[in-house]
Amino acid sequence: MFSNFKLIKMKSFKKIPIYIISGMLFFSCTKNFQEINTRPDQPSTTTAQPLINHIISTLLLQWQEQASAHNDWYYPVTQLAGDVSGSGYVLANGVNDIWNDYYSTLQDINNVQDIINATKDKETMNNIQAVLYILKAYKTFRVTDQFGDIPYFDAAKAYTGDTKYYRPKYDSQEDIYKDLLKDLDWASKNIKTDANPVSTAGNPYNTLGSFDTFFKGNMMLWLEFANSLRLRYSIQMYDKDPTDAAPIVQDVIGNNLPVLKEGEDVGMWPKQLNGLEIDSRFWSFNSHKFLRMSTTFWNEVSDGPDSSNIFDPRTYLFFETNQAGKWAPYTIGSSASDAVNPYKQDRDNNYSDKDGAKFSPFNYHLIRDQFYIPELLMTTAEVHFLKAEAFMRGIGVGKDINMAETEYTAGVTSSVNFWYNIAHNTNTTNDDWAAVAPPTPSSAQMAAFLANPKVSFTGSDDDKLNKIYAQEWLSFFREPWLAFNLWRRTGRTPHEAIPTAYANFYRLPYPNIESIDNTVNYNAEISKIGSNGSDVKVWWMK
Repeated sequence: MFSNFKLIKMKSFKKIPIYIISGMLFFSCTKNFQEINTRPDQPSTTTAQPLINHIISTLLLQWQEQASAHNDWYYPVTQLAGDVSGSGYVLANGVNDIWNDYYSTLQDINNVQDIINATKDKETMNNIQAVLYILKAYKTFRVTDQFGDIPYFDAAKAYTGDTKYYRPKYDSQEDIYKDLLKDLDWASKNIKTDANPVSTAGNPYNTLGSFDTFFKGNMMLWLEFANSLRLRYSIQMYDKDPTDAAPIVQDVIGNNLPVLKEGEDVGMWPKQLNGLEIDSRFWSFNSHKFLRMSTTFWNEVSDGPDSSNIFDPRTYLFFETNQAGKWAPYTIGSSASDAVNPYKQDRDNNYSDKDGAKFSPFNYHLIRDQFYIPELLMTTAEVHFLKAEAFMRGIGVGKDINMAETEYTAGVTSSVNFWYNIAHNTNTTNDDWAAVAPPTPSSAQMAAFLANPKVSFTGSDDDKLNKIYAQEWLSFFREPWLAFNLWRRTGRTPHEAIPTAYANFYRLPYPNIESIDNTVNYNAEISKIGSNGSDVKVWWMK
Protein backbone atom coordinates (compact mmCIF):
# COMPACT_ATOMS: atom_id res chain seq x y z
CA MET A 1 0.00 0.00 0.00
CA PHE A 2 3.02 2.28 0.14
CA SER A 3 5.29 3.28 -2.71
CA ASN A 4 7.55 5.99 -4.11
CA PHE A 5 8.94 6.93 -0.71
CA LYS A 6 10.94 10.15 -0.86
CA LEU A 7 13.01 11.24 2.07
CA ILE A 8 12.86 15.00 1.68
CA LYS A 9 16.14 16.25 3.09
CA MET A 10 15.49 19.94 3.31
CA LYS A 11 15.50 22.70 5.85
CA SER A 12 12.17 24.10 4.85
CA PHE A 13 12.07 26.44 7.81
CA LYS A 14 15.11 27.41 9.84
CA LYS A 15 15.36 26.24 13.42
CA ILE A 16 15.90 29.46 15.40
CA PRO A 17 17.73 29.13 18.72
CA ILE A 18 17.59 32.15 20.97
CA TYR A 19 21.17 33.23 20.36
CA ILE A 20 20.46 33.83 16.66
CA ILE A 21 17.86 36.51 17.28
CA SER A 22 20.50 39.21 17.70
CA GLY A 23 21.66 38.52 14.17
CA MET A 24 18.33 39.79 12.87
CA LEU A 25 19.49 43.32 13.72
CA PHE A 26 21.81 43.18 10.71
CA PHE A 27 19.06 42.36 8.22
CA SER A 28 19.23 45.81 6.57
CA CYS A 29 22.92 45.29 5.84
CA THR A 30 22.41 41.97 4.06
CA LYS A 31 19.03 42.22 2.35
CA ASN A 32 20.55 43.08 -1.06
CA PHE A 33 22.55 39.86 -0.99
CA GLN A 34 19.51 37.61 -0.51
CA GLU A 35 19.77 35.93 -3.91
CA ILE A 36 23.52 35.38 -3.57
CA ASN A 37 23.22 33.98 -0.05
CA THR A 38 20.28 31.63 -0.72
CA ARG A 39 21.24 27.96 -0.94
CA PRO A 40 19.14 26.02 -3.44
CA ASP A 41 19.20 22.89 -1.26
CA GLN A 42 17.82 24.79 1.75
CA PRO A 43 14.72 26.71 0.60
CA SER A 44 13.25 29.19 3.05
CA THR A 45 9.67 28.45 2.07
CA THR A 46 7.78 25.37 0.96
CA THR A 47 4.29 23.93 0.60
CA ALA A 48 2.43 21.52 2.84
CA GLN A 49 2.98 18.49 0.63
CA PRO A 50 6.78 18.01 0.92
CA LEU A 51 6.63 18.87 4.61
CA ILE A 52 4.04 16.13 5.17
CA ASN A 53 6.32 13.76 3.27
CA HIS A 54 9.19 14.67 5.56
CA ILE A 55 7.00 14.14 8.64
CA ILE A 56 6.15 10.66 7.35
CA SER A 57 9.87 9.92 7.00
CA THR A 58 10.34 10.57 10.74
CA LEU A 59 8.09 7.61 11.62
CA LEU A 60 11.20 5.44 11.37
CA LEU A 61 12.62 4.43 14.74
CA GLN A 62 15.86 6.03 15.84
CA TRP A 63 19.04 3.96 16.18
CA GLN A 64 19.85 4.59 19.85
CA GLU A 65 16.14 4.52 20.66
CA GLN A 66 16.17 0.85 19.72
CA ALA A 67 19.54 -0.13 21.18
CA SER A 68 19.22 1.54 24.58
CA ALA A 69 15.51 2.18 25.29
CA HIS A 70 14.01 -0.89 23.58
CA ASN A 71 16.69 -3.53 23.95
CA ASP A 72 18.07 -2.55 27.35
CA TRP A 73 14.75 -1.66 28.98
CA TYR A 74 11.44 -2.30 27.24
CA TYR A 75 12.13 -5.91 26.29
CA PRO A 76 13.38 -7.04 29.73
CA VAL A 77 10.84 -4.89 31.63
CA THR A 78 7.95 -6.44 29.71
CA GLN A 79 9.72 -9.83 29.78
CA LEU A 80 9.12 -10.42 26.10
CA ALA A 81 12.86 -11.07 26.14
CA GLY A 82 15.73 -11.15 28.59
CA ASP A 83 18.99 -9.17 28.68
CA VAL A 84 21.74 -11.64 29.59
CA SER A 85 24.53 -9.11 30.09
CA GLY A 86 25.01 -5.39 30.51
CA SER A 87 25.23 -3.81 27.07
CA GLY A 88 27.02 -0.66 28.16
CA TYR A 89 24.44 1.51 26.42
CA VAL A 90 23.33 4.60 28.30
CA LEU A 91 19.59 5.19 28.47
CA ALA A 92 20.21 8.90 27.95
CA ASN A 93 21.29 8.17 24.36
CA GLY A 94 17.90 6.71 23.49
CA VAL A 95 16.15 9.49 25.39
CA ASN A 96 17.95 12.14 23.36
CA ASP A 97 17.11 10.35 20.10
CA ILE A 98 13.39 10.24 20.89
CA TRP A 99 13.20 13.79 22.27
CA ASN A 100 15.17 15.50 19.49
CA ASP A 101 13.37 13.64 16.70
CA TYR A 102 9.98 14.58 18.11
CA TYR A 103 10.60 18.30 18.57
CA SER A 104 12.28 18.68 15.21
CA THR A 105 9.25 17.02 13.63
CA LEU A 106 6.78 19.02 15.70
CA GLN A 107 8.17 22.22 14.18
CA ASP A 108 7.41 20.87 10.70
CA ILE A 109 3.93 19.93 11.90
CA ASN A 110 3.42 23.50 13.13
CA ASN A 111 4.72 24.84 9.82
CA VAL A 112 2.12 22.83 7.91
CA GLN A 113 -0.58 24.06 10.27
CA ASP A 114 0.44 27.65 9.47
CA ILE A 115 0.11 26.91 5.75
CA ILE A 116 -3.34 25.41 6.26
CA ASN A 117 -4.47 28.36 8.37
CA ALA A 118 -3.32 30.80 5.68
CA THR A 119 -5.29 29.10 2.89
CA LYS A 120 -8.10 31.29 1.61
CA ASP A 121 -10.63 28.49 1.23
CA LYS A 122 -9.51 26.50 4.24
CA GLU A 123 -12.04 23.75 3.62
CA THR A 124 -10.05 22.67 0.57
CA MET A 125 -7.29 21.68 3.00
CA ASN A 126 -9.52 19.41 5.13
CA ASN A 127 -7.99 16.14 3.97
CA ILE A 128 -4.47 17.49 4.44
CA GLN A 129 -5.52 18.82 7.85
CA ALA A 130 -6.81 15.37 8.79
CA VAL A 131 -3.56 13.71 7.72
CA LEU A 132 -1.59 16.27 9.75
CA TYR A 133 -3.73 15.64 12.84
CA ILE A 134 -3.24 11.87 12.49
CA LEU A 135 0.54 12.15 12.13
CA LYS A 136 0.78 14.63 14.99
CA ALA A 137 -1.33 12.37 17.19
CA TYR A 138 0.74 9.28 16.45
CA LYS A 139 4.05 11.05 17.08
CA THR A 140 2.88 12.87 20.20
CA PHE A 141 1.11 9.94 21.85
CA ARG A 142 4.30 7.89 21.51
CA VAL A 143 6.41 10.57 23.18
CA THR A 144 4.05 11.51 25.99
CA ASP A 145 3.47 7.83 26.76
CA GLN A 146 7.20 7.41 27.28
CA PHE A 147 7.87 10.61 29.26
CA GLY A 148 4.55 11.72 30.75
CA ASP A 149 4.08 15.51 30.76
CA ILE A 150 5.97 17.22 27.93
CA PRO A 151 6.10 20.67 26.31
CA TYR A 152 3.39 20.54 23.66
CA PHE A 153 0.97 23.43 23.13
CA ASP A 154 3.70 26.10 22.96
CA ALA A 155 6.52 23.85 21.77
CA ALA A 156 8.45 23.98 18.47
CA LYS A 157 7.21 27.47 17.59
CA ALA A 158 10.40 29.46 18.06
CA TYR A 159 10.54 29.97 14.28
CA THR A 160 7.71 32.50 14.66
CA GLY A 161 10.09 34.89 16.41
CA ASP A 162 7.73 35.25 19.40
CA THR A 163 9.93 35.08 22.50
CA LYS A 164 7.22 33.37 24.57
CA TYR A 165 7.86 30.19 22.57
CA TYR A 166 11.61 30.01 23.18
CA ARG A 167 11.25 28.09 26.44
CA PRO A 168 7.89 26.27 26.39
CA LYS A 169 6.10 25.12 29.51
CA TYR A 170 5.34 21.48 30.22
CA ASP A 171 1.73 20.44 29.60
CA SER A 172 -0.09 17.71 31.46
CA GLN A 173 -0.39 14.37 29.74
CA GLU A 174 -4.12 14.44 30.42
CA ASP A 175 -4.54 17.72 28.52
CA ILE A 176 -2.36 16.45 25.67
CA TYR A 177 -4.38 13.23 25.39
CA LYS A 178 -7.68 15.06 25.21
CA ASP A 179 -6.38 17.52 22.64
CA LEU A 180 -5.05 14.76 20.40
CA LEU A 181 -8.24 12.73 20.69
CA LYS A 182 -10.22 15.84 19.78
CA ASP A 183 -8.06 16.22 16.67
CA LEU A 184 -8.53 12.56 15.74
CA ASP A 185 -12.29 12.94 16.18
CA TRP A 186 -12.19 15.91 13.79
CA ALA A 187 -10.20 13.88 11.29
CA SER A 188 -12.65 11.00 11.54
CA LYS A 189 -15.62 13.25 10.88
CA ASN A 190 -14.10 15.46 8.17
CA ILE A 191 -12.08 13.19 5.91
CA LYS A 192 -13.58 13.00 2.44
CA THR A 193 -13.02 9.60 0.88
CA ASP A 194 -14.71 10.27 -2.48
CA ALA A 195 -12.51 10.69 -5.54
CA ASN A 196 -12.79 14.42 -6.22
CA PRO A 197 -14.23 16.30 -3.24
CA VAL A 198 -14.96 20.02 -3.48
CA SER A 199 -15.49 22.65 -0.84
CA THR A 200 -18.77 24.40 -0.10
CA ALA A 201 -17.49 27.24 -2.29
CA GLY A 202 -17.01 24.80 -5.15
CA ASN A 203 -13.21 24.62 -5.03
CA PRO A 204 -11.46 21.25 -5.40
CA TYR A 205 -9.75 19.82 -2.34
CA ASN A 206 -5.99 20.04 -2.15
CA THR A 207 -4.29 16.64 -2.10
CA LEU A 208 -0.88 15.34 -1.12
CA GLY A 209 -0.49 13.71 -4.52
CA SER A 210 2.73 11.71 -4.83
CA PHE A 211 3.92 13.15 -1.51
CA ASP A 212 1.55 10.79 0.32
CA THR A 213 4.18 8.06 0.41
CA PHE A 214 2.33 6.35 3.26
CA PHE A 215 -1.17 5.54 1.97
CA LYS A 216 -0.77 6.80 -1.62
CA GLY A 217 -3.72 9.17 -1.38
CA ASN A 218 -6.12 6.49 -0.10
CA MET A 219 -8.15 8.58 2.34
CA MET A 220 -10.13 5.54 3.50
CA LEU A 221 -6.90 4.11 4.93
CA TRP A 222 -6.18 7.40 6.68
CA LEU A 223 -9.74 7.31 8.08
CA GLU A 224 -9.32 3.74 9.32
CA PHE A 225 -5.99 4.59 10.90
CA ALA A 226 -7.52 7.60 12.68
CA ASN A 227 -10.37 5.54 14.15
CA SER A 228 -8.01 2.74 15.16
CA LEU A 229 -5.80 5.24 17.00
CA ARG A 230 -8.89 6.64 18.73
CA LEU A 231 -9.67 3.13 19.93
CA ARG A 232 -6.09 2.50 21.14
CA TYR A 233 -5.73 5.66 23.17
CA SER A 234 -9.26 5.93 24.56
CA ILE A 235 -8.93 2.42 25.98
CA GLN A 236 -5.45 3.24 27.24
CA MET A 237 -6.82 6.09 29.34
CA TYR A 238 -10.11 4.42 30.26
CA ASP A 239 -9.19 3.33 33.79
CA LYS A 240 -8.06 6.87 34.59
CA ASP A 241 -10.86 8.75 32.84
CA PRO A 242 -13.81 6.51 31.88
CA THR A 243 -16.11 9.52 31.45
CA ASP A 244 -14.17 10.84 28.46
CA ALA A 245 -12.88 7.52 27.16
CA ALA A 246 -16.03 5.39 26.98
CA PRO A 247 -17.93 7.63 24.51
CA ILE A 248 -15.00 7.43 22.07
CA VAL A 249 -15.01 3.62 22.23
CA GLN A 250 -18.78 3.68 21.77
CA ASP A 251 -18.43 5.94 18.74
CA VAL A 252 -15.85 3.72 17.05
CA ILE A 253 -17.26 0.28 17.90
CA GLY A 254 -20.90 1.07 18.56
CA ASN A 255 -21.27 3.04 15.34
CA ASN A 256 -19.18 0.53 13.39
CA LEU A 257 -16.79 3.17 12.13
CA PRO A 258 -14.15 1.96 9.65
CA VAL A 259 -10.98 0.65 11.31
CA LEU A 260 -7.97 -1.25 10.00
CA LYS A 261 -8.86 -4.54 8.30
CA GLU A 262 -6.87 -7.66 7.48
CA GLY A 263 -3.92 -6.85 5.25
CA GLU A 264 -3.89 -3.18 6.28
CA ASP A 265 -1.23 -3.41 8.99
CA VAL A 266 0.35 0.03 9.23
CA GLY A 267 4.12 0.34 9.12
CA MET A 268 7.14 1.62 7.29
CA TRP A 269 7.50 -1.09 4.63
CA PRO A 270 10.94 -0.77 2.98
CA LYS A 271 10.19 -2.67 -0.20
CA GLN A 272 7.15 -0.53 -0.86
CA LEU A 273 8.90 2.74 -0.01
CA ASN A 274 11.05 3.00 -3.11
CA GLY A 275 13.70 0.59 -1.88
CA LEU A 276 14.25 2.14 1.54
CA GLU A 277 16.82 0.26 3.64
CA ILE A 278 16.26 0.05 7.39
CA ASP A 279 19.78 -0.41 8.77
CA SER A 280 18.99 0.56 12.35
CA ARG A 281 17.14 -2.61 13.34
CA PHE A 282 20.03 -5.00 12.68
CA TRP A 283 22.54 -2.50 14.06
CA SER A 284 20.64 -2.29 17.33
CA PHE A 285 20.81 -6.07 17.83
CA ASN A 286 24.32 -6.58 16.50
CA SER A 287 25.58 -3.72 18.64
CA HIS A 288 23.58 -4.58 21.77
CA LYS A 289 24.17 -8.38 21.39
CA PHE A 290 22.55 -9.67 24.56
CA LEU A 291 18.78 -10.09 24.05
CA ARG A 292 17.54 -13.68 24.41
CA MET A 293 14.25 -15.55 24.77
CA SER A 294 12.82 -15.22 28.28
CA THR A 295 11.25 -17.99 30.34
CA THR A 296 8.17 -15.75 30.54
CA PHE A 297 7.81 -15.88 26.76
CA TRP A 298 8.58 -19.60 26.63
CA ASN A 299 5.92 -20.45 29.20
CA GLU A 300 3.30 -18.70 27.06
CA VAL A 301 4.14 -20.60 23.88
CA SER A 302 5.05 -24.11 25.05
CA ASP A 303 4.00 -26.79 27.52
CA GLY A 304 7.43 -28.26 28.19
CA PRO A 305 11.18 -28.07 27.68
CA ASP A 306 11.68 -28.89 23.99
CA SER A 307 10.35 -28.31 20.48
CA SER A 308 7.71 -31.03 20.76
CA ASN A 309 6.03 -28.94 23.46
CA ILE A 310 5.74 -25.75 21.38
CA PHE A 311 2.12 -24.96 20.50
CA ASP A 312 2.40 -21.33 19.34
CA PRO A 313 3.61 -21.25 15.70
CA ARG A 314 5.05 -17.75 16.10
CA THR A 315 7.80 -19.16 18.34
CA TYR A 316 9.71 -20.40 15.29
CA LEU A 317 9.59 -16.92 13.73
CA PHE A 318 10.43 -14.84 16.79
CA PHE A 319 13.29 -16.91 18.23
CA GLU A 320 15.68 -19.71 17.27
CA THR A 321 17.52 -22.47 19.08
CA ASN A 322 20.83 -21.91 20.85
CA GLN A 323 24.21 -23.00 19.49
CA ALA A 324 23.53 -26.58 20.63
CA GLY A 325 20.24 -26.67 18.73
CA LYS A 326 18.11 -26.53 21.89
CA TRP A 327 15.29 -24.20 22.88
CA ALA A 328 16.87 -22.52 25.89
CA PRO A 329 15.02 -19.61 27.54
CA TYR A 330 16.80 -17.25 29.91
CA THR A 331 15.33 -16.49 33.33
CA ILE A 332 15.25 -12.72 33.71
CA GLY A 333 17.39 -11.63 36.63
CA SER A 334 19.38 -14.86 36.85
CA SER A 335 23.16 -14.77 37.23
CA ALA A 336 23.72 -16.92 34.13
CA SER A 337 25.77 -15.14 31.49
CA ASP A 338 25.77 -15.45 27.71
CA ALA A 339 28.07 -12.60 26.70
CA VAL A 340 28.44 -13.62 23.06
CA ASN A 341 27.01 -12.19 19.86
CA PRO A 342 24.64 -14.46 17.89
CA TYR A 343 23.68 -11.43 15.77
CA LYS A 344 27.05 -10.87 14.12
CA GLN A 345 26.92 -10.21 10.39
CA ASP A 346 29.19 -13.20 9.69
CA ARG A 347 26.07 -15.35 9.96
CA ASP A 348 25.13 -14.18 6.46
CA ASN A 349 27.75 -16.65 5.24
CA ASN A 350 27.64 -19.15 8.11
CA TYR A 351 24.13 -19.16 9.53
CA SER A 352 24.78 -21.98 12.00
CA ASP A 353 27.49 -20.02 13.82
CA LYS A 354 25.67 -18.45 16.77
CA ASP A 355 28.90 -17.53 18.54
CA GLY A 356 28.31 -20.28 21.11
CA ALA A 357 25.05 -18.76 22.44
CA LYS A 358 23.76 -20.65 25.49
CA PHE A 359 20.26 -19.18 25.33
CA SER A 360 17.87 -18.84 22.42
CA PRO A 361 18.47 -15.59 20.49
CA PHE A 362 16.00 -13.64 18.39
CA ASN A 363 15.51 -15.22 14.98
CA TYR A 364 18.41 -13.90 12.94
CA HIS A 365 16.24 -13.59 9.83
CA LEU A 366 13.78 -11.39 11.72
CA ILE A 367 16.35 -8.82 12.79
CA ARG A 368 18.82 -9.07 9.89
CA ASP A 369 16.51 -8.04 7.07
CA GLN A 370 16.57 -4.37 6.09
CA PHE A 371 14.75 -4.49 2.77
CA TYR A 372 11.28 -5.95 3.50
CA ILE A 373 10.25 -6.33 7.16
CA PRO A 374 8.41 -3.17 8.28
CA GLU A 375 8.74 -1.00 11.33
CA LEU A 376 5.23 -1.36 12.67
CA LEU A 377 2.92 1.43 13.80
CA MET A 378 -0.32 -0.50 14.26
CA THR A 379 -1.50 -3.97 13.31
CA THR A 380 -4.94 -5.32 12.59
CA ALA A 381 -4.35 -7.84 15.37
CA GLU A 382 -4.11 -4.99 17.89
CA VAL A 383 -7.44 -3.58 16.70
CA HIS A 384 -9.06 -6.99 17.31
CA PHE A 385 -7.59 -7.23 20.81
CA LEU A 386 -8.77 -3.71 21.67
CA LYS A 387 -12.29 -4.65 20.59
CA ALA A 388 -12.05 -7.89 22.55
CA GLU A 389 -11.14 -5.97 25.70
CA ALA A 390 -13.95 -3.47 25.14
CA PHE A 391 -16.54 -6.26 24.83
CA MET A 392 -15.03 -8.24 27.70
CA ARG A 393 -15.11 -5.28 30.09
CA GLY A 394 -18.11 -3.43 28.70
CA ILE A 395 -16.10 -0.33 27.78
CA GLY A 396 -18.33 1.95 25.71
CA VAL A 397 -20.39 -1.06 24.59
CA GLY A 398 -22.42 -3.68 26.39
CA LYS A 399 -20.45 -6.54 27.88
CA ASP A 400 -20.60 -9.37 25.36
CA ILE A 401 -18.49 -12.48 26.01
CA ASN A 402 -19.31 -13.98 22.62
CA MET A 403 -18.15 -10.88 20.75
CA ALA A 404 -15.07 -10.72 22.98
CA GLU A 405 -14.20 -14.29 21.98
CA THR A 406 -14.82 -13.55 18.29
CA GLU A 407 -12.45 -10.58 18.35
CA TYR A 408 -9.90 -12.42 20.51
CA THR A 409 -9.76 -15.34 18.10
CA ALA A 410 -9.52 -12.95 15.16
CA GLY A 411 -6.63 -11.14 16.87
CA VAL A 412 -4.63 -14.30 17.51
CA THR A 413 -5.25 -15.54 13.97
CA SER A 414 -4.36 -12.16 12.46
CA SER A 415 -1.07 -12.04 14.35
CA VAL A 416 -0.05 -15.54 13.23
CA ASN A 417 -1.00 -14.85 9.62
CA PHE A 418 0.81 -11.51 9.62
CA TRP A 419 4.12 -12.93 10.78
CA TYR A 420 3.99 -15.94 8.49
CA ASN A 421 3.29 -13.63 5.56
CA ILE A 422 6.35 -11.63 6.59
CA ALA A 423 8.54 -14.73 6.77
CA HIS A 424 7.35 -16.05 3.41
CA ASN A 425 8.00 -12.80 1.60
CA THR A 426 11.37 -11.85 3.11
CA ASN A 427 13.69 -13.13 0.42
CA THR A 428 16.44 -10.58 0.01
CA THR A 429 20.00 -11.48 -0.94
CA ASN A 430 21.38 -11.44 2.60
CA ASP A 431 18.36 -12.86 4.39
CA ASP A 432 16.42 -15.38 2.32
CA TRP A 433 13.94 -16.18 5.07
CA ALA A 434 11.33 -17.32 2.56
CA ALA A 435 13.57 -20.23 1.56
CA VAL A 436 13.79 -21.66 5.09
CA ALA A 437 10.67 -20.41 6.92
CA PRO A 438 8.27 -23.09 8.17
CA PRO A 439 4.99 -23.44 6.27
CA THR A 440 1.95 -21.44 7.34
CA PRO A 441 0.02 -23.41 9.98
CA SER A 442 -2.82 -25.46 8.55
CA SER A 443 -6.41 -25.06 9.69
CA ALA A 444 -6.01 -28.13 11.88
CA GLN A 445 -2.81 -26.78 13.43
CA MET A 446 -4.43 -23.42 14.13
CA ALA A 447 -7.43 -25.16 15.70
CA ALA A 448 -5.08 -27.13 17.97
CA PHE A 449 -3.23 -23.95 18.89
CA LEU A 450 -6.44 -22.10 19.74
CA ALA A 451 -7.64 -25.08 21.77
CA ASN A 452 -4.55 -25.17 23.98
CA PRO A 453 -5.59 -24.42 27.60
CA LYS A 454 -3.23 -21.44 27.71
CA VAL A 455 -4.94 -19.92 24.66
CA SER A 456 -8.50 -21.25 24.66
CA PHE A 457 -11.04 -18.60 25.62
CA THR A 458 -12.22 -20.46 28.70
CA GLY A 459 -12.26 -19.99 32.46
CA SER A 460 -13.55 -17.09 34.54
CA ASP A 461 -14.03 -13.60 33.17
CA ASP A 462 -10.71 -12.70 34.77
CA ASP A 463 -9.05 -15.64 33.05
CA LYS A 464 -10.44 -14.55 29.70
CA LEU A 465 -9.29 -10.98 30.15
CA ASN A 466 -5.81 -12.17 31.10
CA LYS A 467 -5.69 -14.25 27.92
CA ILE A 468 -6.62 -11.20 25.85
CA TYR A 469 -3.75 -9.28 27.43
CA ALA A 470 -1.33 -12.21 27.04
CA GLN A 471 -2.04 -12.60 23.34
CA GLU A 472 -1.93 -8.86 22.75
CA TRP A 473 1.43 -8.81 24.55
CA LEU A 474 2.74 -11.55 22.26
CA SER A 475 1.46 -9.69 19.20
CA PHE A 476 3.57 -6.69 20.26
CA PHE A 477 6.79 -8.71 19.92
CA ARG A 478 8.36 -6.16 17.56
CA GLU A 479 6.56 -3.21 19.14
CA PRO A 480 8.05 -3.32 22.66
CA TRP A 481 6.92 0.23 23.47
CA LEU A 482 3.30 -0.95 23.10
CA ALA A 483 3.97 -4.00 25.28
CA PHE A 484 5.42 -1.54 27.82
CA ASN A 485 2.21 0.50 27.64
CA LEU A 486 0.04 -2.59 28.09
CA TRP A 487 2.04 -3.75 31.09
CA ARG A 488 1.95 -0.31 32.73
CA ARG A 489 -1.76 0.11 32.01
CA THR A 490 -3.01 -3.29 33.16
CA GLY A 491 -0.30 -4.85 35.32
CA ARG A 492 -1.67 -8.13 33.97
CA THR A 493 0.64 -9.11 31.12
CA PRO A 494 2.61 -12.37 31.64
CA HIS A 495 5.25 -11.82 34.30
CA GLU A 496 7.59 -13.67 36.58
CA ALA A 497 9.50 -12.09 39.45
CA ILE A 498 10.66 -8.59 38.50
CA PRO A 499 14.40 -8.10 39.09
CA THR A 500 15.42 -5.10 41.15
CA ALA A 501 17.08 -3.49 38.13
CA TYR A 502 13.69 -3.18 36.40
CA ALA A 503 11.44 -2.60 39.39
CA ASN A 504 9.47 0.64 39.22
CA PHE A 505 10.63 1.49 35.71
CA TYR A 506 7.60 3.46 34.53
CA ARG A 507 8.87 6.18 32.19
CA LEU A 508 11.85 7.67 30.44
CA PRO A 509 13.60 10.53 32.27
CA TYR A 510 13.71 13.91 30.56
CA PRO A 511 16.97 14.64 28.72
CA ASN A 512 19.58 16.50 30.77
CA ILE A 513 19.69 19.37 28.29
CA GLU A 514 16.19 20.39 29.40
CA SER A 515 17.53 21.41 32.81
CA ILE A 516 19.93 23.77 31.03
CA ASP A 517 17.97 25.13 28.05
CA ASN A 518 14.52 25.21 29.66
CA THR A 519 15.49 25.55 33.32
CA VAL A 520 12.48 27.35 34.82
CA ASN A 521 9.87 25.14 33.18
CA TYR A 522 11.91 21.99 33.78
CA ASN A 523 12.24 22.80 37.47
CA ALA A 524 8.52 23.52 37.70
CA GLU A 525 7.76 20.12 36.18
CA ILE A 526 10.17 18.28 38.46
CA SER A 527 8.62 20.03 41.44
CA LYS A 528 5.19 18.83 40.24
CA ILE A 529 6.06 15.16 39.64
CA GLY A 530 8.64 14.79 42.43
CA SER A 531 11.76 13.82 40.48
CA ASN A 532 13.11 13.10 37.03
CA GLY A 533 13.35 9.44 37.90
CA SER A 534 11.96 6.51 35.93
CA ASP A 535 9.86 5.53 38.96
CA VAL A 536 7.34 8.34 38.33
CA LYS A 537 4.08 6.98 36.92
CA VAL A 538 2.56 8.58 33.83
CA TRP A 539 -0.96 10.00 34.10
CA TRP A 540 -2.94 7.03 32.78
CA MET A 541 -1.25 4.40 34.96
CA LYS A 542 -3.16 2.99 37.90
